[in-house]
Amino acid sequence: MTYGELEALLQAIAATVQRGTGHFHVGDGTSLALAVQGKGYPVIHVDPIAGKRSFERATKDARITIGFFEQGGPDLSAAQLQAIYSRQEAVSARFLFMLEEDGEIGNVSVSDSLVKNYTAELLTGIAVEFTLALPLSCS
Repeated sequence: MTYGELEALLQAIAATVQRGTGHFHVGDGTSLALAVQGKGYPVIHVDPIAGKRSFERATKDARITIGFFEQGGPDLSAAQLQAIYSRQEAVSARFLFMLEEDGEIGNVSVSDSLVKNYTAELLTGIAVEFTLALPLSCS
């Protein structure tokens, strides 16, 4: 699986779990800022994918960080903040379940963390990190 194929898979899953709301973004923080300014919230954001290839094992380990975000703010009450976390945790769980259902992916072991008012865009939600062992594409 190429990185492009992986990004296309992540985008397709995002479109399904977002249920017609929000958008999907791959890139760095600068392009994310422009994306949310232009398209709004919620957003499923994927940092640039990095990894390493093992030709001996014919696999590629892809390190992935995905944020599931809404717009936060300094004046959110504890109840509002918990509601955002709860919604985005549910979205991330649906996303990861669908990812595991893909035939080339298998089990996904995730580290996650709550995010509050990240960057000037006040991104609030949940960030997940994981590594996928993918079949190496040499075509």
